[in-house]
Amino acid sequence: MILTLLLNNEMQIIRSVLVQDESQTAGTIKTVDLPTNPLSHLVFTFKCLNVTDEATLAEILARVTKIEVLYKGAAIFSASMADLFALNVLLFKAVPVLTNRVATDDATRAITLYIPFGRKLYNPTECFKATKKGELQLQITLNSTETACDGVIYQIEAVELLGATPEKYLKVTSKSTTPTATGDVDVELPIGNLLAAVLFYSTTVPTSTVWTTTVDKVKLLIDNVEFDYASANWESLHGNILNRGGYAGGYAAASGDDQIVKYALLDLMPNEGDELLVDTKGKSSVKVRVTAGDTNAFRTLPLELAAQPE
Repeated sequence: MILTLLLNNEMQIIRSVLVQDESQTAGTIKTVDLPTNPLSHLVFTFKCLNVTDEATLAEILARVTKIEVLYKGAAIFSASMADLFALNVLLFKAVPVLTNRVATDDATRAITLYIPFGRKLYNPTECFKATKKGELQLQITLNSTETACDGVIYQIEAVELLGATPEKYLKVTSKSTTPTATGDVDVELPIGNLLAAVLFYSTTVPTSTVWTTTVDKVKLLIDNVEFDYASANWESLHGNILNRGGYAGGYAAASGDDQIVKYALLDLMPNEGDELLVDTKGKSSVKVRVTAGDTNAFRTLPLELAAQPE
């Protein structure tokens, strides 16, 4: 099914269904060829069934361990479904809704998330360029744990921008780090593009009466010199993403935590403009220094504005 619309009497969009309610076996990887016109974003709707009780948001998001978009085999977007949920809150200032909150066995559940190629949707100057058939692919990796939800099926739709000639696109990649001890650990970031933000996932976050946090403090270093963020605390960086996206609650767990409680944001586009973006081209080193409060894993997801690849 294809939906074509005219924007500003100059540019058309095509919204089409690439995958219609296709099931995926636990523990497998599904690859989908993407359209060849410039892409604004993909619409990913994940559907499943409760197992015995109500599957929580965290349990459902955990079913997809990796969502990757590959251009000529190289990742231009890579994140877990939980990371994508947090990214949607950050970019689109709304909390994606998980449907049908009931504890009935085999009850249907669904959530829709956007996989973006620009900081804003439908932006002809910030999206992914036109490609040749087979060059651009989406891969969905499903984990094998079906104790909370099973019967996984999904829908994938694409939004193309006909006639767009973008110079930049939003590139998102993920890196996992496990500290060998508490204290400072450096994580190298990509070099060569405009850095717009760094999203952090922390395994341990403050709960109950304990303030321990895997990502306790953060600073940004460029060529080994502190830059913009000389030092920032987890609680403030978590507040950054909440203040951009609003309270991510509404169907919180019994603990009362917000739905992105394990995420924080080093923000280099606080006014949604480009004046604070960091140009990493020509730099010898770009990294974040994380003060680790324990030795659990954490993830860094740099958001880059990248030139269109060859």
